Amino acid sequence: MAWWIIYLGAWLGTALLATLLTRVARDLAPRLGFVDIPLNEAHKRHVSATPVCGGAAMLSAWLLAIGGGVLAAWLGRGFLPAGVTEHLANVRAVGGRLAVLAICVAGMSLLGLLDDRKALRAWQKFLGQLLFAGVAAAWGMRVTALIPVPAVNWAITVFWILLIVNALNFLDNMDGLAGGIAALAAFLFLFIAAARGQHFVAVLAAATCGTACGFLVYNKPKASIFMGDAGSHFLGFTLAIIGTLTNYYTEDSRTLAPLLTPILILGLPIFDTCAVVVIRLRLGQPIYKGDNRHISHRFQHLGLSRPLATLLVCLLSFTVGCGAVALLWLPPAGVAVVLLQSALVFAIVSIIQFYVPKKDS
Repeated sequence: MAWWIIYLGAWLGTALLATLLTRVARDLAPRLGFVDIPLNEAHKRHVSATPVCGGAAMLSAWLLAIGGGVLAAWLGRGFLPAGVTEHLANVRAVGGRLAVLAICVAGMSLLGLLDDRKALRAWQKFLGQLLFAGVAAAWGMRVTALIPVPAVNWAITVFWILLIVNALNFLDNMDGLAGGIAALAAFLFLFIAAARGQHFVAVLAAATCGTACGFLVYNKPKASIFMGDAGSHFLGFTLAIIGTLTNYYTEDSRTLAPLLTPILILGLPIFDTCAVVVIRLRLGQPIYKGDNRHISHRFQHLGLSRPLATLLVCLLSFTVGCGAVALLWLPPAGVAVVLLQSALVFAIVSIIQFYVPKKDS
């Protein structure tokens, strides 16, 4: 029970910090030149110039919450329940990785912030992403997937981080969409890490969820601030790392299906990214060039308002994610049902993505 109070405190504290700092960032961004101009790029359809410094606010809130939490745990260790203090002895053991994580999170977010201020070339952004993903993977935040080859684990982890960072970046195409998806995914990672007794990972997930929720106070439709690449890079990187740190498969697992859990929790952003890349390749367009062919746009073309399209995408993502959580405990028959359900959701998305005629919005 004590740990759930800590998770709630981490979520609430970070949410409050993110709300406050997002408000500050919204007011300061125009003075610093961080403004997203309508139709500055073909896929940007917002009505008025909007501050685009939400990523810096989220990063600051997250770092303050994590740093404050470590300090509070150290100073207040004599007042904490025994069930909590016995785990604090491991803080020094994970302190180095936590410091590297904070540096890489900050570096990835600042890379996005540079792009928000003055657009970087695609290869420059990719090299920066590769650098921070490679450092994080080399420092032990690594996918294992039951493969006893460190080099292969490193390569898989780097690919995973780059995939999720860019999937969140692609998904940031409507007010509240990327933030909502990230908040729901972080909540599911929190639940799994807590169930597995990974309390430090659960606290990271709670802080990430709180950060996204606090930002959404000002990013929900109609948004008064955007997260920009700094925000999508921050959320994508933290979710990818939390996904690698969480234990899914254990000796008690009844199948190998738990290994699919993080992929399905973030399945809809991944699927949407792959679908859009396929569309762009078929049209002979650069895969990094933004457009209005994402699933959220397809829902809008069907007649839904942008807020309803955002809500529907979030609900679909959470539906697949909830099923993914069940994989941790299900027997083979139950796994088959969950995987079939997920496949049907992606089939529906595919029909809308590829076969529903586009109408003028």
